Amino acid sequence: MSIWGDQTASRQLEDRVAQLEMICDRLERAEKKLDLEFTELYDKVSHTMARMAKRQQRAAKESDELVEVTEPDDGLDPISRSILQRRGMARTQP
Repeated sequence: MSIWGDQTASRQLEDRVAQLEMICDRLERAEKKLDLEFTELYDKVSHTMARMAKRQQRAAKESDELVEVTEPDDGLDPISRSILQRRGMARTQP
C-alpha cells in the first residue's frame, strides 16, 4: 500500500502542511513588522542626524563670522557699543 492510500498518512501530511503554512505566515508578519520598525528607526535617526548637521553648520558659520568681525577694544561691553553705534555716537580710538 502506498503512502497516498492511507487516509491517516494523508491527513498527517495535510496537518503538517497547514502548520508549516501558519509558521510561514507568522514569520512573514514578523518580518514585515521588523522591516517597518527598521524603516521608522532609520527615518528618525536620519532626521536627527540631518538636524544635528545643520546645527553644526550654523554654529561653524557663526563662529567664523565671530572670528572675522573683531570688536575694537575701547573698554565698552558689546551691548553699550551697539547702543552707541545705533545712536551714531561710537567713540573712535585715539
